Amino acid sequence: MIAALGQAACREAVRRVEPAAVHLLRLAILISLFAAAHATAAPTVKRRDDTYPVTGSSVQELRQMIDRNGPVNKDDGKQYDGLTEWSLTWDYQLKRRGKVWIVSGRSVLLDIKVLTPRWTDFQNTPGALRTKWRIYRANLLRHEEGHVKIALRAAEAIDKYLGVCGASLSLDKLKSDIEKNTTALLLQYRKIDQGYDRRTRHGATQGVTLKRRPAN
Repeated sequence: MIAALGQAACREAVRRVEPAAVHLLRLAILISLFAAAHATAAPTVKRRDDTYPVTGSSVQELRQMIDRNGPVNKDDGKQYDGLTEWSLTWDYQLKRRGKVWIVSGRSVLLDIKVLTPRWTDFQNTPGALRTKWRIYRANLLRHEEGHVKIALRAAEAIDKYLGVCGASLSLDKLKSDIEKNTTALLLQYRKIDQGYDRRTRHGATQGVTLKRRPAN
């Protein structure tokens, strides 16, 4: 009799637990399927490559023109030979599915502008100086491309987060979490971008040098 009562109690306990377990399983599957369905989205990238003109028939003259006309970085107020500026904006839509709120759609836009010098007298100068310029400009473009790659990584990181950030029972909490985490990601990659300039000394360690001849 006692054994029979024990078995009945166990069956009743299983019946109580099973619906909750099934609900959690369904919720986990729902979130996984939703994330997989949106994992293929990609940021939209708008890139513009511009130049500013410089003239000269010697390294000294070219250096003077670059120092005079080079772009100013608005973050530190300093002038550089080249500059890559990028900005990220994103949007997302939330939808209620069952008892939870999820991200039902998203878009990430990355705007990039790369500015480098263009030597207008290139064809009218000696070959040795043109060779120096080619090397200098190639190294400058390589340095700026490093900034572009960091910007692309930032856009991909935010896009990926929005695609897999999960679900929440609270709409306000989901919005708050998204705002907090996307902002943190953006700041993280801004620091990486600044660190890249410090590490390369704004391209100097990558060969971005066009120096004046030392004075006698």
